[in-house]
Amino acid sequence: MSIQPLVENAIKHGLCKKQGGGTVWIRTRRKPGLVTVIIQDDGAGFDPGKEQDDRKVHVGLGNVRKRIESMCRGTMLVESEPEKGTRITILLPQTIE
Repeated sequence: MSIQPLVENAIKHGLCKKQGGGTVWIRTRRKPGLVTVIIQDDGAGFDPGKEQDDRKVHVGLGNVRKRIESMCRGTMLVESEPEKGTRITILLPQTIE
């Protein structure tokens, strides 16, 4: 439930806005004590420091971030650059039982 909206955003806001489309990658890595999930695209990208001024409500990334923090004690990092794409990195602590 957390990865799906991120992949949907990558397609809708990244690839659909890029002439000729692009690619979305989903990768996972597991290290002792940590699971990393990366959703990356080579789409339109955006400036993460610039507030969107399109009169729409943007809650998707914030909702996923809150869900990851509250349910898994995880973190979500967003990196993006216009015309180069976006990379979302989710870090989930892994507890050994």
